[in-house]
This record gives sequence, structure tokens and C-alpha cells, in this order.
Amino acid sequence: MQLKNKKFFTINLGCRSNAYETNCISTELIKNNALKTNKLSDADICIINTCSVTNKADSKSKYFINKALRENKNVLLVVMGCFSQTNPDYFKQYKKIIAIGNKYKNQVVNLIKQYKAKPIIKIEGMMQLDKFEEFTNISFIDNTRVFLKIQDGCNFMCSYCIIPFSRGRQRSLDHKKIINEIKELSTQYKEIVLTGINTAGYLDESGCNFYSLLKKINNLKGDFRIRISSIEPFQINKQIIDLISNNPRFVQQFHLCLQSGSNKILKLMNRKYTIKEFNNLVKYMRQKNKLVSITTDYMVGFNNETDADFSESIKSLKMIKFSDMHIFPFSMRKFTAISHDKNIVDSTTIKNRFDQVQKLNESIKKKYLKQFISKTVNVLFEKPKDKNIQEGHSNYFFKVYVKTCKQLHGQDKLVKIKSLVGNNLFGEIIN
Repeated sequence: MQLKNKKFFTINLGCRSNAYETNCISTELIKNNALKTNKLSDADICIINTCSVTNKADSKSKYFINKALRENKNVLLVVMGCFSQTNPDYFKQYKKIIAIGNKYKNQVVNLIKQYKAKPIIKIEGMMQLDKFEEFTNISFIDNTRVFLKIQDGCNFMCSYCIIPFSRGRQRSLDHKKIINEIKELSTQYKEIVLTGINTAGYLDESGCNFYSLLKKINNLKGDFRIRISSIEPFQINKQIIDLISNNPRFVQQFHLCLQSGSNKILKLMNRKYTIKEFNNLVKYMRQKNKLVSITTDYMVGFNNETDADFSESIKSLKMIKFSDMHIFPFSMRKFTAISHDKNIVDSTTIKNRFDQVQKLNESIKKKYLKQFISKTVNVLFEKPKDKNIQEGHSNYFFKVYVKTCKQLHGQDKLVKIKSLVGNNLFGEIIN
């Protein structure tokens, strides 16, 4: 297929890594004189980057594949990602398609060029892949900040998680390329987000690990801050905490994945820590910076979770006091170790537990945010949703609102927090 003046439409589902990849593919298509369109009905090519982390994600992936063909019967469908990786037979029904998994994403543009009215299906196993698959551009920009993917895959076989099967083993981008990219990006952007599937598991072929990478970044000159995406608690150590804490180079937030507050359930999940170890880690973080934001992922209704296990979890959550939680119900995934276990928690119980955790989260979150009233924080402002209110994320990664018509997008300002309305902090600019 000739790409000149061909219109393409993208649908991105799931994680930031998917967003990064979709952005890279879009950039390469534009460099090849293709045109991005916001109307699926106008597109010659529709690219869908799928997700499979839950059953709901699978359903969403199928929905958008079928929606694309309903709205545009003549479109060339290009499907990739975790759903296609784990469901290769699903695509045999389609005549005008390019289907890959998580391998060959950096070759999508070439595959589109090679397309000649016959389906192209290249879905191969990921477990033997040991090289980080690079794109021609290695970062992507949202409205305000830049995301830099430094790592892919995961070696930790949590009993519920499909990611090692869909993304493969852990592999990392060379640290020299990361440093060079940050040097260039930091001249234009105030925040750079390090992202990956298992970000703190970063280890490149030269032996540079996550702590060494952060030290190199910390030594760079420039007015920018680094935010670190989700990390595993058993991969964070005192060296990393000491480097980040109270350091203006880094956003003062750790997203530590707890998953459950019950030691029994953590063991069934094949997680690599106990609640005591997790809490000791949190205590050390707060010793270094008492206001640090510690957020988490929490799973409700894992197989075999009894009322006693759930009560233990609630007790743990009250002890740890996360500043915010991403709460989600357990979803059984094929291939995983737990998929053969029949001790399923019923949906009514899951919903009741979900509601309890959500209520607790709102209460603890409010107490955390109240601490900042009368304090000053650094805010990077984003595109406003209301012309009379400017909004942005603080250096503790909670949102701050300022009542002003003055356009502040992309600017870094000191803001004194004045009030808490619901769970929204309002403040006044002092610089």
C-alpha cells in the first residue's frame, strides 16, 4: 500500500506503554506522508492497540474491532497488542487485516506498505524475545508532559497476571539513549515520565540498573522533573528512596502495587513481600518525607478471599494509609496459574467489598490532601477544561485548581493551597 495521502485513525486501549507505541507508529506514518484523521469513517487505515489485562479489556478490544468495521467496511484494520497476542485465532475471520501481537510493533508501517489485499497475521510467542524493540522515536508527548518508555516485559509470574505471556520477558532500552533523549526533551518540557511494564526492573545490557539510571538522570542539568510510573515494592530499596525523597528533580510520589492487604492472599498471588515488609517500606518513605504521596493498585475478590482475609486487608489499608488507590475487581485470565482454581468469590460479595474499599479510600485521601492546606506546592499546569479555572499536577502528583482566566498551560508555578472542596485542592499562585 502506498502511504502518501492515506488517512489513518488510531484507537488506543490500556496502558501508557500502548499509548507510547501508538504515538510512535502515528509519528512514523506522518513521516511517510500519511494523514491522521479524527473520523473513523474517513480513514483508509484503522490502527487498534489492544489490551487484555482483564476480561473487560478483552471485551473492549473486541468491541472496537467490530465498531471499526461497522463504521467503515473498506478500512484496512491493523490490530496489535495484548488481546491479539493471546487470541491469535480470533483474526482468522477477517479478510482485510494486519494482525500482530506485541512483537513487530516497530515494523507496523512496513507491514502496511507490504499489504496487498491479503491478510497479514504475524502473531508469535513473546517468551523468547530478549531485545528491547525500539521505534525511530522513543518518547511521546501528551498535552503537557513527555512519556519515555525505558523497559518492556516482566519476569515475575504473579498467579493472576497475563502480562508475562502477552508482553514477554523483561528487556530494557540502553541507558545512553535514555539520557540523550532526556537531554533533548528537557529543553522543551517540564515533566518527563519514565514508564514501562515493570519500570523499576530496568536493567540494560551494559548492567545499568534502575538506581544507576536515576543517578545519571539526577546529575543532568536543566529545569525539569521526573515522574516514575508504577513500581513493585520488592524492587524499591533505601538507595532509591534516599535519592528521590525531597529531591526537586523527582515528583514526590511512589506508586507501589500492593494488590492485597492479606498475607494469605499475597502468597496465593505469588507476590514477593508480606504486609509487614510493605509497611516498613512505607514507613521509611515517610521518615524521609512525611508528605510523600504513596498510591497503589488494589484487587478485590481474588480467588479464596474469605471475609477474614478481607477484614485483614481493610486493617492493612487503614494502617498504610495510601493517598489514593486504583481499585479493581479480580478478573480471571487464561494461561495464569490461578486460572485452574475453582474457589471463586461471588459477584455480590466482590461488589460489596469494592464499595467498602472505595469508601475507605475516599476518606483516607481526604485526610491526606487536608495536610496541604496553607502549604506551598509546585504545580505544572495543563490544558484547562474551564477557561475560568486553571489546573495542573503538583510535585506530589495530586491535582490543584486555581481560579483565574490567565492561560498557564505548560508553566511551572508555586501555588499556596487555600482550601479543599470535596477531594479537590484550590490555591493561589504566589510567583
